[in-house]
Amino acid sequence: MAITASKSNVVKGGIALLVVYAGFSFLGSGKEDIEDAVFQEPVVARADQGSFDISIIESGILNARRSVTLASDLPSNRAKIIFLRQEGATVKPGEVIVKFDPAPFAEDIEKLSAEISDASAALAQAEEELQLTIQQGRASTESMLHNVEVAQLKHKNLTQAELPLRLTKSKNDLQAAKQNYRLAKKKAKSMKELLEQGFTKRREYEQAKAAISESAAELGLAKQQEKLLREMIAPGEIRQSELRLVELKRKVAEQKKVNQHKLALKNTAMIRLDHRYDLLKKSQLSAKALLDKTIIKAPVPGFVVYKTVSVQGEMRKVQVGDSVWQHNGFIVLPDMSEIITDLKVRETDIAQLEVGQTASIRPQAYPNLLLTGRVETIGTLASGKDEEMPRFLVRVAINDVDSRLRPGMTARTRIQTAKLEDVVRVPVEAVFYSGDQAVSFLWKMNKAEAIAIEIGPSDGQFVVVTKGLSGGEKLLLHDPRKVLGGEPAS
Repeated sequence: MAITASKSNVVKGGIALLVVYAGFSFLGSGKEDIEDAVFQEPVVARADQGSFDISIIESGILNARRSVTLASDLPSNRAKIIFLRQEGATVKPGEVIVKFDPAPFAEDIEKLSAEISDASAALAQAEEELQLTIQQGRASTESMLHNVEVAQLKHKNLTQAELPLRLTKSKNDLQAAKQNYRLAKKKAKSMKELLEQGFTKRREYEQAKAAISESAAELGLAKQQEKLLREMIAPGEIRQSELRLVELKRKVAEQKKVNQHKLALKNTAMIRLDHRYDLLKKSQLSAKALLDKTIIKAPVPGFVVYKTVSVQGEMRKVQVGDSVWQHNGFIVLPDMSEIITDLKVRETDIAQLEVGQTASIRPQAYPNLLLTGRVETIGTLASGKDEEMPRFLVRVAINDVDSRLRPGMTARTRIQTAKLEDVVRVPVEAVFYSGDQAVSFLWKMNKAEAIAIEIGPSDGQFVVVTKGLSGGEKLLLHDPRKVLGGEPAS
């Protein structure tokens, strides 16, 4: 974390050195001369002049940018584990992670296959029955239509040929009977005249009179027959023919309805069987898909991490023999090809940060491994209200990939926020305090000389001296005043 050196954080870093001093005095000029001190190889450092990086240093946890949670897609808790990839194993895409017991799903497929076979046979039989129904309906309808056609021809023959001929004959018979009656009367009259004149016999006259009665009877009968045929028989036969034709047509229409009803029933049965067949096929496909889902493969590169989940009423990691619930993730595959670390930066430092600033990351588990990264996001809401100072979440994207890295590792991250040129810097151990005044001890001619300084930013190891040193001075890394016994003078 970037700091401005203060009394607390500078003195804390001091290094104790066991030396003996003869004595020292404080000068009015602000410098302290410590004379007659006997030093045995004092620890000193030199004030450097050059550039100085201002950085924020925080610890964070390494995490994969993306991680995939694996869960069972099998219904309910039918997913019984028979194989698990070892936790911590590194996997590539397509490698098997988990195997579930396939037996229940193979049995489902076998059962469905038998049902599909039965449904297929039933569907074929229903198709044959449908075709037979269509043929029978067509045959019965065609037979009835033939009867209608015959009846129409008979009706036409009756109305246009047979009855007109019979009516004509009846009229001719009536005319002939009238003619015979007139002739009989005329003959009888003639015979009467001949009888009166004595030219014929009475017997012949009587025969002529009898012929009149006979022809009169025939005339009456002819009139009755003509009238009966014209007024009753012909209309009756026509009406009877019409009714038969209507009845035959009604039967045709009725038969068509019967055929349609039978066909509808067969079609309904066909649709029902076809629907059942389709459902069984879909169920079979689903069962095969479930069988395929008894094997879970790695969708991304990563390594296997078991999650703690509820198994038979207890919270633990899964193992072979356990049954897991559908969609309940139990394995995580962190994709360590892209790594991030989330830092909690103090409120006083957040203004120094910008997206894109470079960072160096050193995992605690591998202190010799130095990674590079950049600031990716800076949080806008503070967290940690219970802490002394609110902190903001800062995400750093790590550029490097190392197979040794694991999620959850602690890493120390240094974010460079600025760079000062041509400044004097000293180790924080070389800065002490006399009251509120920062001082350093120059090492000259085997003597320590206190000098007042003003300090600027610090990176935790070095601090910038803005006034009092020009660079190149040798400075003690311990407080020589402590050799007198007790606390440093103030």
